[in-house]
Amino acid sequence: SNHVTGPVTYDQTPPVGGDHSAVLLNCGVYSEPVPNENAIHSLEHGSVWITYDPDRVAADQVTALRKAVPGTYAILSPYKGLPSAIVVSAWGAQVQLDSPDDLRLSNFIAKYRKAQTAPEPGAPCNGGLDGPGKVS
Repeated sequence: SNHVTGPVTYDQTPPVGGDHSAVLLNCGVYSEPVPNENAIHSLEHGSVWITYDPDRVAADQVTALRKAVPGTYAILSPYKGLPSAIVVSAWGAQVQLDSPDDLRLSNFIAKYRKAQTAPEPGAPCNGGLDGPGKVS
């Protein structure tokens, strides 16, 4: 994949790889949508990206998701128009969930976070862009 400037059209929602911004998205919890192009750069470094549809996920479920997010190499952000209430993505991998209680959430994070399946595992997950609505 290449570093590009400007928007990229992806064939998956949320995307799990491909061309992306040269600037990574700092890992963390966001209360507003974040740019795909920056988040993909973080996935390239071995981060997992937990997204939820704010129209389909209740406030207590968002709280549960925030508790499930590891302190490093993870991003949580709202994302409208998902194929399911919650979608967890890593480079080249994705799972669709209906609830934060689904055991596949923690299993996916354990399998793909900082995994060798990412093109640049262990490269930084900070020192880039803070997206809008950064909570922590």
